[in-house]
Amino acid sequence: MFRLIRFLKGHIPATIAAPVCKLIEAIAELAVPMIIASVIDIGIANSDKTYVIKYCAVIGALAVGGFLISITGQYLASKVALGFGTRLRNATFKHINALPVSACDKIGGASLVTRVTGDVLNCQNALNMFLRLVLRMPFVVIGAFVMSMIIDPVLSLMFLTMTIVLAATITCVLRLTMPRVKRAQKNLDEISRNTAQSLSGARVIRAFSKQKHAKTEFDKVATATADTNIGAARISALLTPLTFAVVNLAIIAVLWFGGVKVNIGTLTQGETIALINYLQQAFFVIVNIGNVFSVFTRSSACAARVNEILDMPLPENGTLAEISDDDCVIKFDNVSFAYDGDYDVRDISFSLDRDKTLGIIGGTGSGKSTLINLMERFYTPAVGTVEFCGKPAAEYDVAFMRGKIGYVPQRAAVLRGTLESNLTIADENASRERQQSALALAQASELWDALGPDGQIADGGKNLSGGQRQRVSIARALCRDNILYLFDDVTSALDYKTERDFINAMKTVRGAKIFVSQRISAVSGCDDIIVLDGGRIVGRGTHETLKRDCPLYAEFCASQSEG
Repeated sequence: MFRLIRFLKGHIPATIAAPVCKLIEAIAELAVPMIIASVIDIGIANSDKTYVIKYCAVIGALAVGGFLISITGQYLASKVALGFGTRLRNATFKHINALPVSACDKIGGASLVTRVTGDVLNCQNALNMFLRLVLRMPFVVIGAFVMSMIIDPVLSLMFLTMTIVLAATITCVLRLTMPRVKRAQKNLDEISRNTAQSLSGARVIRAFSKQKHAKTEFDKVATATADTNIGAARISALLTPLTFAVVNLAIIAVLWFGGVKVNIGTLTQGETIALINYLQQAFFVIVNIGNVFSVFTRSSACAARVNEILDMPLPENGTLAEISDDDCVIKFDNVSFAYDGDYDVRDISFSLDRDKTLGIIGGTGSGKSTLINLMERFYTPAVGTVEFCGKPAAEYDVAFMRGKIGYVPQRAAVLRGTLESNLTIADENASRERQQSALALAQASELWDALGPDGQIADGGKNLSGGQRQRVSIARALCRDNILYLFDDVTSALDYKTERDFINAMKTVRGAKIFVSQRISAVSGCDDIIVLDGGRIVGRGTHETLKRDCPLYAEFCASQSEG
């Protein structure tokens, strides 16, 4: 948790002022029992109404002043905590967006969501409680002990004994609950993951009538989380009765031995009441310490999970922000890459010149999309280099390089909003004429006519067909002039006529183009075609050359030809 202190930047004065206010409030609280003792021993004992009224007014003033100071401290602590939480959440989200895709894949989307939301909120609440209570607590306990020592050193030993016993009780309870709290926090990841999976796959689950199975799986995860939290709560529940028992025994002892001292005249009635008041003040603080440490235990686990994200190294970003006149747009030089374990693609070498087209074809899992991901720098090659416009891709600023590439993913990504907001993701300044032109190239002009620029698109494009989502994704990339266009199996949901019209329309667009597909019709007109199998290049050439010389390509042609 202390490693996150850097996110307090900008709130240092309030961070200092908040606990100072709480300390002033504590001083006012510690002064009250001594005033009450003097009222009893002097004012009431001597029937001095003036004295009683005077010091009751002082107590009232201390109460009002302490209340105002306390409210100020609460406000400052809340302001600091909210500022801290906002900075931490923004930094975590920004860091996640800058992480390599492989790191995000390793942790999982559900866990990342939980860390940005729930874990950061727990850290924020812990800071708020720290500023309001933690710095005040030792002052109250020590102050109460010192004041009891001034009143009666012998009876103050009971105060010390009670403190030691309560501290030992709280420590035992916390040691038993900490592992359970950490385990419960991990279970929240499983709940988030299960929920996200059930919601994203809702149509499949309902289509196969698997609602009951999905509910059973969710119940297992939820029950495990509940059992863990209940186990921790059962142990924590022992804290209050045990502390009450210890404190009540201490009060009885003070009354017993204090009464004896009052009878023999070594202690006054007011001092006895003051001792009990100091005992109770310390008691409430110590009980709160147990609750605070329970919160800190949870926040410590949350802070560790947030720090795990922030500690992940970011990929090195180049500084190059200019394009050379090199004829070669993209070049792979003996590239190999593995997601995990064995290489998924190996020994890949090819190049693509300006305004040329390259087709990449292969079976499922042959590594086609992996090559596109390497071109977009979503991943870094394990072996070899990828060059862009004559320079190693790693030397370019990522944002600048991607600003020169029109990327259409295999899974059409349509966002909630209007048609125009989806089309202008690549270029916010794209005119409506450019948007219409892009839709026409993508063979989706009917969408503009049916929806208009302000037509609403549902979350994930659920109110569009699969082919419409793909064509909106294509049009988005075409709303900006690019040096290179990457089309990753973007015609899989299109009929053959629409696909043919799209391929022909793309011949009018300037820029190098790469078409990844399993369809011969999508790549047959390319200037150069690469055939992948098992992550390796097994054929390269034109359509006619590959039909003659590459058995796998010839097999694709035969399987997709009429008859």
